[in-house]
Amino acid sequence: MYRMCRSVEISVSRRAAVLAGAAVGTLSLLGCASNPSTSAATATGDQAQGQAQTQGQTQGQSQSQSQSCDLAAQLVKLPGVASGTTYWDLVVTDQGSAACTLPAQPQLAVLGPEHQRIAVKLDADPTAKAFHLAAGASATEAIGYGTDANPPCAVETTYLRLTPPGVDLPFRSGAQHCGDDVLSTGAWVAGNYAPPQ
Repeated sequence: MYRMCRSVEISVSRRAAVLAGAAVGTLSLLGCASNPSTSAATATGDQAQGQAQTQGQTQGQSQSQSQSCDLAAQLVKLPGVASGTTYWDLVVTDQGSAACTLPAQPQLAVLGPEHQRIAVKLDADPTAKAFHLAAGASATEAIGYGTDANPPCAVETTYLRLTPPGVDLPFRSGAQHCGDDVLSTGAWVAGNYAPPQ
């Protein structure tokens, strides 16, 4: 039930009128407040809407978490050496429940025994394209490491870091890195094998 407000006219001097007007304004704010029950209903409705939005966001997060991309990687050494270059197959498998997109040029870094980064020249296939990897499927890219064994050769190469998924894979069994070494990469192909290029 709403409260009714009455206006009151008071004949006073100009200065008193200013003061009286201020007082009446204050009283009007206090005496003509909106119906408490209406305010409570509005607040309750806002709270319900906020709870519904929160529940919707939580459900969306749960669904995205239940359907995620989980990549696993391994290096498979290929037999033989061609012109000082040794080859491996880099096999990436999506173990999650959602598809992934592998970048055309994955981030590769050659690391030493303390997982420190080693500067190596990169020769990437310019025709490589991003690869759509379905859940449970694998894709493979052939990579090569070429060396002429000319000094300086002072650091051992021990790991190859692949991002994504951000893992350090055993690489070259601690063979030395020389100044003119080159890491070459091919293009993604479906399955567990990619021929050297």
